[in-house]
Amino acid sequence: MHTGEPRRIGPYEVLGCLGVGGQGTVYLARGEAGRVAIKVIHAQGAADPRARRRFADEVAIASRVPRAYTAMIIDADIDRDQPYIVSEYVAGPSLQKLVDTHGPLSGSVLERLATYTATALAAIHGVGVIHRDLKPANVIVGPDGPRVVDFGVARALEATSVLTTTVGTPSYLAPEQVGGPESEVGAPADVHAWAGTVYFAATGRVPFAGSNVAVIINRVLTETPDVRVIPQPLRSLIADCLAKDPARRPTAMELLGRLVGHPSETPQATVPHAGILPVTLGTLKEITTLGSGPAADIVIHGQGVAPAHATVRRVSAGYRLHDHSGGLGTYIDGRPVLYATLRPGERFALGPVVLRLTGTGELERVRFGRPPGARWWLLLLLVAVLVTVLIVLVRG
Repeated sequence: MHTGEPRRIGPYEVLGCLGVGGQGTVYLARGEAGRVAIKVIHAQGAADPRARRRFADEVAIASRVPRAYTAMIIDADIDRDQPYIVSEYVAGPSLQKLVDTHGPLSGSVLERLATYTATALAAIHGVGVIHRDLKPANVIVGPDGPRVVDFGVARALEATSVLTTTVGTPSYLAPEQVGGPESEVGAPADVHAWAGTVYFAATGRVPFAGSNVAVIINRVLTETPDVRVIPQPLRSLIADCLAKDPARRPTAMELLGRLVGHPSETPQATVPHAGILPVTLGTLKEITTLGSGPAADIVIHGQGVAPAHATVRRVSAGYRLHDHSGGLGTYIDGRPVLYATLRPGERFALGPVVLRLTGTGELERVRFGRPPGARWWLLLLLVAVLVTVLIVLVRG
């Protein structure tokens, strides 16, 4: 620990600093699930209350990204002066550090890196998340292969009113990201950044270099990196992904299909689309493991397009409730929540359904007593009317 570093961040014990960037500081910490990475966002990046709400929405969506060569988001706290995001800790160097230390990658190692990162990108895009800051520093080469980190964070921070610069690293930005406020930035920008990242891995050079940001941006808009030193089939694929026109770039699914040798007119069939698990109400031990421990994944399909979706995970203090509907689908005592700690006996509302956590760690639906049948009320009313009519006739 260095002087000035926090000893704890929320319930997590800080073990050391992993790095400092333009968006925040990343710490290695220890929690109930073991070692985790915590990104503490700079205070100026979340000063606007409206930005905090958008930030929460983005993090909630990003937390649904499946574990397909990504570091999964497992916790967050947006109510602090400096919000933080907790994700899986991947032991290993970044691609940036690996190439700087040992030189460019080649052969099967390079091909696996390209395929794994493209798979991560397909998974991220599959739930509607745009990374916006994919680069070698955000690819961690762990013992089980490369992992993409920080997805969804740049998009969330871009929504804050105090940020006036383009979110992302200039050398890996797509032309539309530096083309002015009217430019539409979407998934094709991530594909462009993927190509720049693999280009760096294969050559050890950034795709667009320059002595200052203005020079770099000019090259992003007007120049194309020389890909002739990269072997086929990666060469053609990287060249297509670096197209200036976003419409000419392949999608992440098309990219993955070409990497694994199965191009298709329906690339969506290459990798299953990430979907929400069906509604499950039962013992937590019987539920699919999500994040760092057993969790119940609950989806209530009520009225409207988007279902209410939340998970309940076992933790030492009780059970951790995480709303995946951006804090708009789960309520406790009539108030919307994004995160909460539940204890046995407590209730929460998920969409139109009220659930209770039992003492044995089960989720049960609360069924309120049914009122007397309407037909009995109608019958009594009819009898009362008939009696009234008879009294009037007799007295009349």
